[in-house]
Amino acid sequence: MAEASAANKLLDHRRVAPEGLFRQPRLYLIGEAPGAVEAAQGKPFVGPAGNALRKMLEEGGIDPGQLRLANAIPFRPIEYSKDRKPRNRSPTTAEIQHYGAAVLTDIRRSRPAAIVALGSTAARLFGASQSIRAARKAKLQFEGHPLRITFHPAYVRRFGGRNGDAWRQTVADLRQAWEESGSTSG
Repeated sequence: MAEASAANKLLDHRRVAPEGLFRQPRLYLIGEAPGAVEAAQGKPFVGPAGNALRKMLEEGGIDPGQLRLANAIPFRPIEYSKDRKPRNRSPTTAEIQHYGAAVLTDIRRSRPAAIVALGSTAARLFGASQSIRAARKAKLQFEGHPLRITFHPAYVRRFGGRNGDAWRQTVADLRQAWEESGSTSG
């Protein structure tokens, strides 16, 4: 009982549900975990990383109306600073396994042409444990859907921003997934 109570204090229980095209999206993009802005609005990718992602999608020539966006878990993982203010943290493996099941169910129901996991937490949802640099080169699938792994926009912002290599690589990965999804969608 004490363990469950402690776990409840480590998650912001405002749910951030998947958003976008539900029936057969061309791309299903999965991020890590909601941040403070996402938890407050109940929508994925509305904070600073979401702004970067929108710019990457635009640069890659990707139609946002053909996407579904989600997080690996629907709740913001938090820890408290010394002054008792909640801060973001990475979700634990147990949290990804438990709460990520809802995202996997949503993927099965929506039947996307392709899936893109943004960052290591999203990659772990699919059992990938290698570095993002190595995973970017792998041909992966999830239950018959092409799966691509690339950098998370928050990482890209932190390491080089719009002028950095990670930005260019992520845009290229998104564009490649978009092009491949066009040839697989019916």
